[in-house]
Amino acid sequence: MSRIGKEPIVIPENVKVNISKNKVTVTGTKGKLEHILNEGISAKIIDNNIIVSRISDEKKYKSLHGLNRSLINNMVIGLSKGYLKKLMIIGTGYKAETKGKWLILSLGFSHDIYFEIPEGVQVSLEKIGRAEAGVLPGLQVVIDLSSHNKELLGSIAAAIRGIKPPEPYKGKGIRYAGEHVRKKAGKIAGGAAV
Repeated sequence: MSRIGKEPIVIPENVKVNISKNKVTVTGTKGKLEHILNEGISAKIIDNNIIVSRISDEKKYKSLHGLNRSLINNMVIGLSKGYLKKLMIIGTGYKAETKGKWLILSLGFSHDIYFEIPEGVQVSLEKIGRAEAGVLPGLQVVIDLSSHNKELLGSIAAAIRGIKPPEPYKGKGIRYAGEHVRKKAGKIAGGAAV
């Protein structure tokens, strides 16, 4: 049996779960999410726990068992606690600001980048100086992204990072908080002058 799939999902007090046929609906204080179970996978509520099961031990159903359990668990956690991702903008003169549903990024291009923030994702900005940043160059801007939908949050964070990924020489660009960027050595002038 799938080690992830067989784990029960505890339903918190502030979350309601409804299962009808192959559709799981989770409602909480932060919103509502739905998931359609794959063929051969079923879910039921027993003693305030969600139990996900499969029809057979074929390889296809074993892999889908753990996947469906994880997706339902992410929905329950998202609607009870929520998710947070932090992105750091590193580079002299790089900055960010929010206006309505737009995140405006100045990243050294000839123009500002306007990134539309979808509904369900909240954005806040904080600035930290060199002392807090450690050895990283310039004033840093930290973009805090929060949402109850883990999948949406991850795709938005990846799209923002993809605008200007960290370059390998000085590490300038957008990176996840805690991400390690391997730096390359720059060119060294070789040979003695004759």
